[in-house]
Amino acid sequence: MSITGHSACQHKRMQGFSLIEVLVSTLVLTVGILGVAAMQMMSFQTNQSAYMRSQAVYLAQDMLDRMRANPTGYRSTTIYNSVDTSNSSTIPGSPNCITVPAGCSPTQLAQQDLREWAQNFTNTLNVADYRPQLLNGRGVLQRVTAGGNDFTVTVSWDDRDYDDAGNLTRDRVTRQVSFTATLN
Repeated sequence: MSITGHSACQHKRMQGFSLIEVLVSTLVLTVGILGVAAMQMMSFQTNQSAYMRSQAVYLAQDMLDRMRANPTGYRSTTIYNSVDTSNSSTIPGSPNCITVPAGCSPTQLAQQDLREWAQNFTNTLNVADYRPQLLNGRGVLQRVTAGGNDFTVTVSWDDRDYDDAGNLTRDRVTRQVSFTATLN
């Protein structure tokens, strides 16, 4: 037996990949791609939750800013005492003063501001193809003490829940942000 014959035989076995090697590498690649896809999905869901929270903060601050812009309105009226957008009877009617040349009084402006703010949660303006800002969103505005300048704005919405390990569950949970401010 010659040594050259033996190395030629060994050389033939080392050419190319075997089917098992290809299948193993395909399996490893597939597991990696599935991991990346799962990570992307979790990122999307977490970003959606963060987006909802930022919208809720924006809406709560928007109402407080509207009130700060109309100090006579919140001092001279009880309109802001208790508003709940899930109860349409607490949302004031339209004052119809925006297009009038004389403009709105502070009380009318307060009514208009509340109607416009409530539009983020419920279709108060009867807009076609209406979509609320937040899933099952609700805005609540309350004066903390009668005649006082302290107000609490709470915005709540439905979101998906996560377990202790950070895994998304099928449960829905109501989340909320709340701000209390003293207006001067």
